[in-house]
Amino acid sequence: MIEELANAAANFAKGVAVPLFLLGSPTEWLVHRYLLHPEKRNFLNRASGIGHNDKHHGAYSGPEHYYRDVTNEHEIIHFSKGDVSLIAAGSLAVGTALDRVRSLSEKQPFGTNNVAFLAGMLTGTMAYYVAYEFTHHYMHVIGQRRLAINRTLGILIQENSDGNLRFSKPLLDDICNEIEWRVDRFAGKDVPDIHYFPKNLIERLETQLNYNRTHEADARAGKPLVLLPKGDEEKALEELTELMINRETQYRAQLTRYQRFKYSIERCVQKQLRGSGTFQYIDNHHFVHHYQYKKNLNVVFPLADKIFGTQVDSSQKCLEENNAYWICPNSPDVKKFELEPQQVDSVRV
Repeated sequence: MIEELANAAANFAKGVAVPLFLLGSPTEWLVHRYLLHPEKRNFLNRASGIGHNDKHHGAYSGPEHYYRDVTNEHEIIHFSKGDVSLIAAGSLAVGTALDRVRSLSEKQPFGTNNVAFLAGMLTGTMAYYVAYEFTHHYMHVIGQRRLAINRTLGILIQENSDGNLRFSKPLLDDICNEIEWRVDRFAGKDVPDIHYFPKNLIERLETQLNYNRTHEADARAGKPLVLLPKGDEEKALEELTELMINRETQYRAQLTRYQRFKYSIERCVQKQLRGSGTFQYIDNHHFVHHYQYKKNLNVVFPLADKIFGTQVDSSQKCLEENNAYWICPNSPDVKKFELEPQQVDSVRV
């Protein structure tokens, strides 16, 4: 009996390992490439192409609207229940095929070990899917917090936005992380002297502000120079810190005890993700995908992008230096994204 349970556990573990370490990344790549971004549409990929290629990428168009904002907050970013059922059914079908090939070669009848292997396949597949949904959700939704900070910073620097001011994503991410650290620690408390920011951060902000003043901030759209007064960048960050702490304190004061509990969990999750180098890496990887649809197709584990040659540079250095990826912190865009009827069959590459 103990030996039988041990064998079943071993087969379950093998089943889990197949989608997580062997099939997950290439399967995700193939689905993303041929079902979600199809070059030619048919009855198999038409609905998925419209839902993802046209609607999701149209609403979360990169780099300007990568984060959730007022233009795209109504768009659903998760797979439907029917899609989840298809994922589970596909996993069982592939698992059954693999198990039958193995069992026939070993000339063994269908039994407990086979059931354990299929259960492992389904568990591993759903674990990979949950990882996809979790990371993809926070890649876009964590931007609601960042957007509030970015907009306030943009207003402090350029009170009346013309949509031409641009900063790099890594710089805005680092500014947001610095502000959020102070918000998490001091909201609702007596705030000590927290006006010291890393020297490198101030220098990067000054450099990019000077670039906005002296170059076309967005060569893709031919943006003009940005008229900015010569200001104190560190003072702007100090004012931003105070505003965000006060805003957070007021918000928390309006919550019930249960709402405060739920909110604290959400804040804790976002804090862990902000500080995770792994999340930052795949977030930047996906950020570039929203600018180049046929590149960086993996969301969870970009192994298949390396294998199939679709991975492009998404390093912080690249995003910092290539101004085509820069974002307007206080974009004046407020019109909600709606897919026009004639756009349904369009394919963006």
